Amino acid sequence: MLAELKWAWLVIGLTLAFMLQPLLAVASPVEAEVGGYVAAGVDHYGSFYDEDGERSTARGVLRNAKIELELALGKRWEAELDGSYKIEGDKKELDLGDAYLLYDGESRFEAQIGRFKEPFGLERLASYTSLNTSERSLVTSAFAPGRSIGVMAGQYRKRGTWSLGLFTDEPDGGSTHAITARLTRAPIRSENQTLHLGAAASYRDLGDSRFQIKDEGEVFSADNVIRSPRFEAGDAWLAGLEAAWLYHRLTLVAEAMAQSVRRTDGSRWQFGGAYLQAGVFLTDDRRYYSRGEFDWIEPRHRAGALELVARHSAVDLRDRNLGAEASVTLLGLAWYLGELFQLRLNYLMPDIRGNTLMAVPDGDAVTLRAVLRF
Repeated sequence: MLAELKWAWLVIGLTLAFMLQPLLAVASPVEAEVGGYVAAGVDHYGSFYDEDGERSTARGVLRNAKIELELALGKRWEAELDGSYKIEGDKKELDLGDAYLLYDGESRFEAQIGRFKEPFGLERLASYTSLNTSERSLVTSAFAPGRSIGVMAGQYRKRGTWSLGLFTDEPDGGSTHAITARLTRAPIRSENQTLHLGAAASYRDLGDSRFQIKDEGEVFSADNVIRSPRFEAGDAWLAGLEAAWLYHRLTLVAEAMAQSVRRTDGSRWQFGGAYLQAGVFLTDDRRYYSRGEFDWIEPRHRAGALELVARHSAVDLRDRNLGAEASVTLLGLAWYLGELFQLRLNYLMPDIRGNTLMAVPDGDAVTLRAVLRF
């Protein structure tokens, strides 16, 4: 039912945004801004990423074509409505992104209602346009929740943030109700150096629905070949720790996540993972930090900014000798030409143990993304 509600919200929201704009303009100053981005490219991968064991696959992908409508209603109220379109091999998907109303109060307090990202994970909360790799890490993709319908309150200061929300969603025909919270602190914050620390937790009522973690191993168009056991689950606990150090041209990021899932027979199943990522600019540029998150890159020169990236991510989805343990090592290069255009080239080396879905668990991958913001 929530899937249908998403599109109802999109149609109603766009209609109201235009029909009520004259009325809002009389009641208070209204500012409207339309933006978005297009991310497209090529995935080339070996048999590791293919259920049928194809030795070599190359696919063009439309990673995301996203349009955003942002409204500022006076000094205290904001609204956003997003829609996106993706092409993943033969699969085409039209999706609702953010659709929320936000109140910006005193002392940087905010209250938000609608559909938006749950407050969990440094990498998950980052916009796709502020990433320096083609995809988020295997760990984030496997564990960190994404957008849900809910209500959230929080406070977002320069050196620290907190947020707490209640959410509901219907993934894969199931039903999830969640309480999710995140706390961050930047004990060191200066022009040349920032140290970020954070923690997040989420309790999730799964309603005895079918549970399984499935992931494509950081290749957007690949099959979901990395999997946990599958069973009916009552509830789950998620916990996450995050740390980042920005020092001149260098950025180091690490996150660890753990999940405890209660099966309907009462048994507890444990899964987890972590990643470590390093990025260094070859040009005189640096990454920027604000309100517990990373901002997009603003190159200092007309030729753009060039960044080398390395990451190792690993997940343990194996319990009671069921499921898989997998890792992906990534080497990448990102080029930022102004604030509007990016190129990201990644080389990925996967590994898997335990139960495997693919016929031949071998073969690396190369991904290329071009990102145009507008």
